[in-house]
Amino acid sequence: MQRSIHRTTNLTFAALMTALAIILSYFPEIPLAFFAPWLKLDFSFTPLLLLGFSIGPGMMVVALIITNLVHIIGGTTAGVGELANLLIGLSFLLPPALLYQRKKTRANAIIGMGIGVVLMMLTGVLANRFILLPVFFGPGFSEALKGMGMTVNSYLFGAIAPFNLIKGLVNALMVFMLYKRLSILMKEVEEDQKAAVNHS
Repeated sequence: MQRSIHRTTNLTFAALMTALAIILSYFPEIPLAFFAPWLKLDFSFTPLLLLGFSIGPGMMVVALIITNLVHIIGGTTAGVGELANLLIGLSFLLPPALLYQRKKTRANAIIGMGIGVVLMMLTGVLANRFILLPVFFGPGFSEALKGMGMTVNSYLFGAIAPFNLIKGLVNALMVFMLYKRLSILMKEVEEDQKAAVNHS
């Protein structure tokens, strides 16, 4: 019975965090125009990493995939942007979730998030260089960027890398501030469910 209650709590929490990630992938999107007008900061990785810390990386990855599949419906990139976001999300989310699953300490969470931010920057650069730029601007993407006053390197390392650094740090900070309170709330909900079952 206790295992069933625990599973129900986890599934409910996973569904809630997935829905929240979907909403946050659309709103609020904060344009960082000093990098490039189409780069927008969002907080969708925050509920996903909270899910990874609370339940585990497996459910977190499923939620990330669902979030990007749903985003394709309302997106404008025909799935290409969502593919890049999936790769970037995995690079940011998996290191802290896996490290924290191995040993649930604050140090592991912080180290994992630090690794995740670095990998997110690297993956963002690679995804833009080999997926997004060729798809959206074609083989002549270098010339297209020059027309906007940028070189490929200045765009990748002067816009994409710092943008992903900021996005990673902001989402990591949000998780750091929220996780402890959320874990306490989940324990209270589970205890209430057990008490209700025992009382009935």
